Amino acid sequence: VAAMSANYIYDERKTGEGTFSLTYAMNGTLGGLVSITGACGLVEPWAAVVIGFVAGLLYLAMSKLLVRMRIDDAVDAVPVHMTNGIWGTIATGLFANSKRIKLAYGKVNDVGVFMGGDGALLGCQCCGVLFVVGWVTLIMFPFFCVLNYMGWFRASASDEVEGLDSSYHCSTLQLNTQVGPAARYGKNNQQLRRSLDTMEGVEENDTFPPQHHHIGHTPMPPTSPREYEFERTDAAKIISMTSASL
Repeated sequence: VAAMSANYIYDERKTGEGTFSLTYAMNGTLGGLVSITGACGLVEPWAAVVIGFVAGLLYLAMSKLLVRMRIDDAVDAVPVHMTNGIWGTIATGLFANSKRIKLAYGKVNDVGVFMGGDGALLGCQCCGVLFVVGWVTLIMFPFFCVLNYMGWFRASASDEVEGLDSSYHCSTLQLNTQVGPAARYGKNNQQLRRSLDTMEGVEENDTFPPQHHHIGHTPMPPTSPREYEFERTDAAKIISMTSASL
């Protein structure tokens, strides 16, 4: 609710018209769950509400920051898990209650800063955050550098146009044969791209591309040259826009 409401206010101030985003509501919920995980047994219910509310705002802020920095995070994993994981760890050092700490661990050495603690618990939580960040950076940064050097870090522009299910996993969607020409040839985008510069001299009554029959393969319905020309134009536009954006 916090993320969705804050996004509505942000959009209204920026564009003059606010929108309620289900994506922000769902990811904000996930962020709240992540943030309360570490402190769930150590804080009062009111503190859990505060932690979840702040988590929604942090998620929204980080999500928009990544877009501004042009960092691709299609599922908002960094705002949901990293940002709110850090916040939830620190929140334990802010809101941990002495009664609940004793129930969980049998003794109380310190409590959250907002509950009268001297900051020792908060310091331990911050050290834990720094350790995890350092460990992940040390292990994963060289790994990502190698992937980037080998060209394996992201898909090529042509694979993105074709679709990763087809180019990486050899997967096709059989339902494509039941709908219009654009969807019907969606699983053959690679063949379509190869044919963009070879579509010359096709007669009006011909079918294109040629129909090949193989054992275990259901031939696609024929398409007229005019119908295929629309597909050819759309595919060329998609490839052109993708190349320009990159």
